[in-house]
Amino acid sequence: MSKRSMDEFKRTPQRRYDRAPQEEGRIEHAGRFRKRYFDLPPVRAGVDRVLMGALCALMLFVLCNASSPMSEVPSVQERFADWAAIQNEKTVKQLPGATPEPGSELYEAAQFDPQQEQQVIAQMTPEPQESIVTPEPTSEFKHYESGELAYETDKLSVSIEQKQKDDMTYFVCDIKISDVSQLRTAFAGDSFTSGIYEATSDIAGRYSPVLAINADFCRYHRNGVIIRNGEVLRRQNITKHHLLIVDENGDMSVQTDRSGKQGLVANKLEQANTWQTFEFGPVLVQDGEAATLPKSFYVNCNDGYYEPRTAIGQLGPLHYIVIVVDGRRDGYSKGASIPQLQQLFLDEGAEFAFNLDGGGSTTLYFLGEVVNMPSGGKERSVSDVIMFMANPQ
Repeated sequence: MSKRSMDEFKRTPQRRYDRAPQEEGRIEHAGRFRKRYFDLPPVRAGVDRVLMGALCALMLFVLCNASSPMSEVPSVQERFADWAAIQNEKTVKQLPGATPEPGSELYEAAQFDPQQEQQVIAQMTPEPQESIVTPEPTSEFKHYESGELAYETDKLSVSIEQKQKDDMTYFVCDIKISDVSQLRTAFAGDSFTSGIYEATSDIAGRYSPVLAINADFCRYHRNGVIIRNGEVLRRQNITKHHLLIVDENGDMSVQTDRSGKQGLVANKLEQANTWQTFEFGPVLVQDGEAATLPKSFYVNCNDGYYEPRTAIGQLGPLHYIVIVVDGRRDGYSKGASIPQLQQLFLDEGAEFAFNLDGGGSTTLYFLGEVVNMPSGGKERSVSDVIMFMANPQ
């Protein structure tokens, strides 16, 4: 690209700021209008002095009057009293009839005597009665005599014995039924899918069983095989529980290997007309001998770990045993470890035994009453119960 001469570019003339540029058509009016000043007309010196003197005298007079003491102003209380008197005259109306004279019967009747009024009120008010307070019992621990808790018909017999051993209080329930249908289960809300929890006594109270206990709290989790009263309710895999099985004849067994597909297990149990299943454990007694307790399990199986316990077992055909151990109560019962619970069933001659949900859930219900002492001071809400009914269904 060739260079161009600088002369080819036209420069803009430099702007001058000392004078404004002349615009075409602008008319100069500087000569037509002149600046005018308006001053006061001169005043004569003598008149000016007289006027200024009069003005000063007037201002002095005004200031003197303003600072002179004023007449006394009434206080706020006085003005309010005057206003109230005027308002009373406007609003208060004179009652008809003559004003009673002092000393007359009407005047005396209109007088108010506070002391006399208090005496009249005191005569009309009845004297307060002393409240009777029933003293609380010195001991709140329950105690039952041998043979006190018993029930027997030709269809069902139940005997419950309260025993003590090794700082624990427990109940041994001996139960005989005539038909497997008398061993029934029920759910809170009367449905497996209700989603609510209730106390054992509230659930059982709707069915009037002779005896009821808390079951396995199967709605606390969503796994395993659940069959209740002959109906399959759940077919899910699980690894951490043992499965208690009550067959169509009422005989109990257990499945501890949960590695397979539990849906197939549920199908097989359904085909065999299984009556009940419970997901918990561990199994305590098999074939009359102590079962090997697992080292790692859903429940702490170590000796020395004491808790309230609920467990069920079998003594013979349609002959069952339930052991309920109270716990967490100093001076009454500390609870039982799993090995201790196992030994209790062996001492009673059980052929089979299985641990159910315990702790605060442990509840023994007999003929409309909670027999044991739940560790929380009241029943824990649970999802399901096991019941022994008076008659076959």
